[in-house]
Parts: sequence; structure tokens; C-alpha cells
Amino acid sequence: MGTIGLDSSFMAKYSAYSPYRLIQRETGFENPVGAGNAMARSLYRAMKPLASWDCEIGNTAPIGGVFNLEFSPEGSLLVAACEKKSIQIFDPLTHKRIHSVNDAHLDCVNCVKFLDGRMFATCSDDTTIALWDVRNLKKKIRSLLGHSNWVKNIEFSVKDKLLVTSGLDGSIYTWDINSYTEFNLVYQRVFHASGLMRCRLSPDAKQMVMCTTGGLLVIIHNLNLSTLSKDLHGFKPNLYRLMQRSQQVIPIAAMYDHLFDAKRTENRVEFVSDFPEGNDAEVVSALQIHPQGWCALSRNISHDDRSEWSCIHDIQPSDSVSDKSCRDSSSPPPPPRVPAPRRTGRRTRSHPYHQPRPMAAVTPAGEGGATNSNSEGSSRPRAEPEPEPEAGPSASRSDASPARPVPVLSSIQNDVWEASITIKQQRMLQEMYSRGQVGRNFNMQRIMGINTGISPPGALRSRHLHASARPAPRLRASAAPASSAPDAAIYATLDESEPIHIHTSSPSTSGQTPRRDSTSEDETPETRHYIRQNRERLLYYKEETNLGKGFIKELCFSADGRLVCSPFGRGMRLLALNDYCAELSHCVQDINGPTEMVDLVRSLFIHQDLVVSSKFSPRHHLLVTGCLEGKVVWYDPYSGPSVY
Repeated sequence: MGTIGLDSSFMAKYSAYSPYRLIQRETGFENPVGAGNAMARSLYRAMKPLASWDCEIGNTAPIGGVFNLEFSPEGSLLVAACEKKSIQIFDPLTHKRIHSVNDAHLDCVNCVKFLDGRMFATCSDDTTIALWDVRNLKKKIRSLLGHSNWVKNIEFSVKDKLLVTSGLDGSIYTWDINSYTEFNLVYQRVFHASGLMRCRLSPDAKQMVMCTTGGLLVIIHNLNLSTLSKDLHGFKPNLYRLMQRSQQVIPIAAMYDHLFDAKRTENRVEFVSDFPEGNDAEVVSALQIHPQGWCALSRNISHDDRSEWSCIHDIQPSDSVSDKSCRDSSSPPPPPRVPAPRRTGRRTRSHPYHQPRPMAAVTPAGEGGATNSNSEGSSRPRAEPEPEPEAGPSASRSDASPARPVPVLSSIQNDVWEASITIKQQRMLQEMYSRGQVGRNFNMQRIMGINTGISPPGALRSRHLHASARPAPRLRASAAPASSAPDAAIYATLDESEPIHIHTSSPSTSGQTPRRDSTSEDETPETRHYIRQNRERLLYYKEETNLGKGFIKELCFSADGRLVCSPFGRGMRLLALNDYCAELSHCVQDINGPTEMVDLVRSLFIHQDLVVSSKFSPRHHLLVTGCLEGKVVWYDPYSGPSVY
């Protein structure tokens, strides 16, 4: 059911303020198709700031920035996580503060999550999670210790009754809050990913969505938290993404190809990496899930740090996999070439593990490392090995090993080096092409081979040598100087699109890329590697203001999923999927490709400082925003003159 056919007169007739709608309801007539859109649109368009609270009004000590806002399930309480180690509790309907917990943590509080109507959890930069009961806030129920860096996210799995936390140490922990031991709760580290920013669960806890500092969304379908640690043991999303971008097989990453198989019944992995044209996403800093679990809302910072974007990606599982989703690398791979302009407009970065900028209350950890710094300064990551999955006092350790042999360390380092150099050279040549220094018929494979010295694996090299024994066709040859390339090679082309590689038997003398033995077990002719290609999942997008660089702005969905509230400078704006404020299930079939979201309402310059948090009430048409000055503003539908 689409939204075609609705006009302005229909929307006005069935708005929330129209007497015609009330008459129709009193006489017993059913609402026609689209009447719900008209009512929702009229209410959301009338959202105005009606009340506010700050430290000066309450005559209290400064609370710092309001980093997170959370309503109780029935919408009767509002809890604010504040920068200066406190949590503030408000009555959403009277707009008054009813309780304050100072020194709730030893550092700034980052997130609040209600587990039921009376219990909620908070996490902090002091690396701990605290459990609270709203009936007695004089003392926390329990402090949970396990993370080694700032804890930024809390989720609760209603299916497994487990608390799920994630932090800038890259680890995701599960906590069984109903099983106490002598020392602590039963907990387990279920996954580790370098550069992890946020981790969210769908409402039914059947999907987990993660975002990283590398511009990547990772979806785990058919989530089973009890076996997640075993199934994903040793899997590194960044390394697999590096293999995708370089289109060069990295054995340590390719061995986890089975995790992407559509036939998996549990913990199936999927990558989402498509973003709108002009948005080369680098750090995906904020993440939310649709109230019905249909899609994921994220906010990212472009590589050039000149823009921020809000994007909506489809996350619903699909059993069908295109034949083009895999590339068989047992045959000679196609030559890399200067990419033609694509719809997404993305650029390949030269530094796949680029260290992001410090963020307010967030400084992303480096590759496998942790940071030590305050929330306002920069930090340098410590190079630490990835920790093994571990469990709490009463949980068993996961001793599962990967199902396939792991290559030796020297081979792994060599593969990663080759892929990194490949990406660097591709980025360089793409920039040369954009400046007009390289023509369309430029043989990119030739300059790649000269500059990087990357040669095919041993099995492929032997296949090339056998091919060279056959009668050669008439070629246009380009000889690579022996002093320029580690493997002296001749690159010849039958035409401009199909290069043929004829490698000589001269040994490598550069010392950069050790030659592999063609008889090694992991490079036999029977070995087949696949590089998955990610599906295009982008549905909607909107370019944001880049005011307040380095601060995370928390977006949110409305309770019905029709709207997105996006912090916008010192105010906010409400974004709809289309002009009729329709639900996703009603309007997504009308779009052809990614579509820009529609500005429905703007409230600017309401706060004294940058707005960094927002939240819709789960029960009422009520919106709350918080800023870095500690001011909280309530928005309600109001058809009369503004009273703020």
C-alpha cells in the first residue's frame, strides 16, 4: 500500500484538529486509507518547545552535558545521563525534576537503559555498569566490572534475559543479572571488534547491529548470544572489510566466509557499507533501531570531516543471495582499474585503519588497543593483542578454535601488508584520474605491479607459467624494469580491458614481499576463496550540519517509527520519510533507490549550546532534547501561538 493519491485537502480533512474527523468518528464511519498519516502529520508538525529545565532554574550544581535520555517503558519517568557523574530523573508530564543522583559514577555517565518498569542500568567512562532501582536511589544495586575502557552502550535482550554492554575497548559483554556469584554476576565476552562504536539489539533480540569507526555496519542475523562467542571466535570485521576493499584474498579473513552463508540458522553475519553519494563515511558514531526492527538509523562523519549524514539502512534478513555476491579467487582475479563514477559516490581511502578524531566523551580505540585520556583531549592507542573470549566466575570459558587452520604469523602480516598497499595505490591512481592526469585507458595493473611488487599466490603464479607455455597471441607489451619491481614481470594486454600477466622466474630481491612456495598447503590449486560483496541496503539519507565537530549526536525514532529526530546545531529537526509522514512499510515500495528524507519541523536556537541527545516518549507525542550546557527541553503538539 503506497501513499500515492493523498493531497493537501485530504490531509487537512483528517488532521488531528479537524472537526470533520471527529464527526466521522462519532457517527461510526471507519477512517479511510491514509487517515492515520494525516493525523500523525498534523500532530508532529505542531511540535513546539513548551517547557525546559536547566541548572539555573533548579538552583543546583552544574550537571554538564546531557549525553543520553531514556524513558521508562510506560513513559512515566525520564532519566538523563550527565557529563558530571550524575543522573537526573524527571516527570515527563509536569516537566519537573523529581530526583538527582550525584556521583553515580566516577566519571561521566554515557547511557541509560530501562530493564523493566522499576530497574535501569547506567554505564560510564569509569569502565563500569551500575544497576539501579527507582524505588531506592540512595545506593546502586550492583556495579558490574569487566570492561577495560569507556562503556558507551547498554542493551537488554528480552529473549535471553541478558544485559548486553559494549565499550571502546571493542568488547561486547553479556551479563546474567539474575545469577549472582560470590564475586560478581555471571558474564561473558561474546565478541571483540576493533573500532567498535555502538551495539544495538532489535526489539525481539533476533538481530544485533554494530557500527565501527571504519564506516561499516555489521548485522548478525538470527542472534544466539549463548553461542555467539564460539561461532565468531577470531573473526575480525575490519580485516574482512579490508579484503573486500582491496579485492585481494587474505587467507586469515577468507577462512571466515562461512559466517556470511545464507544457509546459516544462527549468528549469520552481514556487512552494510553503502552510503549516499558524496558521503564517504568514516566514523559511524550513533546508531538506533526502528521500533519494529525494520531498519537501522545511523549518523556518520565523512572522511573529509566536512559533513555529517543521517542514514537509514534496511536490516531485515533475506534468504536469497545473489550469484554476484561472491567472487571465486581460485582463477586469476580481474585487474584492478580506475573505477567509474558510481551512484554511491564513495572514495577508497588510503588508510583503512585511519585513527579518528577525538570525540566528546568518546575517543575511539585503535586497532586492538585501549586509550587512556579524559573526555576532552586526544589520546594515542596502545598496541595490545586482541583478548581471548572470557567468562565470569560461574561461566565456562570458550575454548573453541576456528574450524580451519590459521596461517602462520608471517603469512598473515604479509597478506595484510599487501592489501593495505593495494588500497593505497588504488586511492592514489583514482585521485590522479580525477585530476585528469590519467586517461581512461591507463593500465592500472602495470603501475600497481611496479609500485607494490604484489604478485599472485603461488598456485596462480604456476597457472600463469603454464599459460605462458601456450602459443601467445599478438600482444602490446609493456616491460616493467627489473629494478622497479620485486618480481620482474611483463604486463601485456590484448586490449585495454584484459591484461595478461607473464611472470618470469627471477626471485624477489626487494625484501618487501616474500615469495610464497607454490607447494604450500594453503595455496594448492584446489583452494577456493570467496570475497563476499555487500548488498545495497541504503533506503533514506539526509545531510546534517557539521557544527560541533567531534561530538556524538544521538538521533532517535518516534514511537511509531514515522519520524526521525536529529540534533541540528543548537536545536533539532524532525525528518519524515515522505511528505505524508507515512510509515516505512507504506512508503518504501514507492522509492527507487536511496531517497532523501523530508524536513517536517525545525526548531533552531532553542538551546544555549550544541544539542547532543534526543528521545521520543514511548506512550505520548512528546519529545525531549538535551545539550552540552545541561539544558533539557520538552516539545509537545500545540496548535496555538508559541508559549516558550
